[in-house]
Amino acid sequence: MKSLTSALIFILFFSTTLFSQQRGNHGNSSQQAAQQKIIPENMAGIISYDIDEVIKKLKIKKTPTRNIVSKAISTHNNKINELKTFSYETFDNVKSFLTKKRNEAKLSRDFTILKEARMKANEMLAPIRKKVIAQKNILNATLKKEFSEKQFKKWLKYQQNKLKELKPKNTQQSIQSSQNKQQIQRQRQGMNRRRY
Repeated sequence: MKSLTSALIFILFFSTTLFSQQRGNHGNSSQQAAQQKIIPENMAGIISYDIDEVIKKLKIKKTPTRNIVSKAISTHNNKINELKTFSYETFDNVKSFLTKKRNEAKLSRDFTILKEARMKANEMLAPIRKKVIAQKNILNATLKKEFSEKQFKKWLKYQQNKLKELKPKNTQQSIQSSQNKQQIQRQRQGMNRRRY
């Protein structure tokens, strides 16, 4: 009798622990998808380049070319910093808007709200993004005059990698995968209930 009671207690404890772990993991995946840090500057594509890193990556050895590249990048960085300063209010508005929508999505568990909010935020950031692209084009035009074809290709590749670093990793995929996991979890729970 004692062994039967202890076995029942063990099974009850084990199943409760397993169920709570499944619920905990399930909740964490959707929370992680919604808890990414909001950085409007990254959404606008704002990049300040490290002069020494650029010179090292592109293997620029000639002193006159180094000086021109340093001057061009520092001018670009100054213009970008001015743009950041003048656009502070817009960035703040975008951040508070996205935070509000994220909280709404958490409460309603409807993550399509986030997609719509991102589209609206992109509209708010469009004028800033245009100015960033204009500065990027000015920088690229200056560097194209100084670089060889091979160096300029390296520069464009470096620039693309910097832009990729700004984007959050797999935001849309993580939201969709968490929603798929929720559906699968509900189906499994429903199947388990039918057995008993």
